[in-house]
Amino acid sequence: MAELVAQYRELPLGTADASVIVTAERLGITEIATLDRRHFTVVRSTLAHTSLLP
Repeated sequence: MAELVAQYRELPLGTADASVIVTAERLGITEIATLDRRHFTVVRSTLAHTSLLP
């Protein structure tokens, strides 16, 4: 999470958003439910296809 927050420090990406992204990557989850599309569309996930819901 700290690496992700540091990488996107100009965003600013908070620890809550970073933890969701890191957890999804580790668990292989490709769908993330969020109302905060602004942060999640900028961050490049290591997952090939990540879908944001709704």
